[in-house]
Amino acid sequence: MVDLSDRIGVVRMPTRSLDVATSELDRLLVESLDESFAAILGEIPKKTLFDLLEKNRAITKNRIPEKLNEFTTAMDTVFGTTTSKVLESIIVKGLYSKLALTYIERPDWRLLDYMTEAKSRTTLFNHAVPAI
Repeated sequence: MVDLSDRIGVVRMPTRSLDVATSELDRLLVESLDESFAAILGEIPKKTLFDLLEKNRAITKNRIPEKLNEFTTAMDTVFGTTTSKVLESIIVKGLYSKLALTYIERPDWRLLDYMTEAKSRTTLFNHAVPAI
């Protein structure tokens, strides 16, 4: 099959493998977590929280993206569900800002839901876009 995309006015956006995109998204999530907790709690309580997560739940800071459900459960235990959801909202706002995505609060969503949305919205750029 002949690729006619150049002849019909389709611009191909640079693509990354899903693994690279996912690892970058995970890195930005950890960065947003770190910044949000530092701003809200302060550096020493933030470090204490990450230490407790690692010691009591076997969740290291850099592995949080892989263990979002466990992280959410731990946050609910430490802060209560309402406060945990507020913290998650602040974290997601920071993440979405880094990704240039519009944040829309969804009351029944948790961190995993927002991450799933972010992954799907950022992979849209890997498809062909019609030329203007």
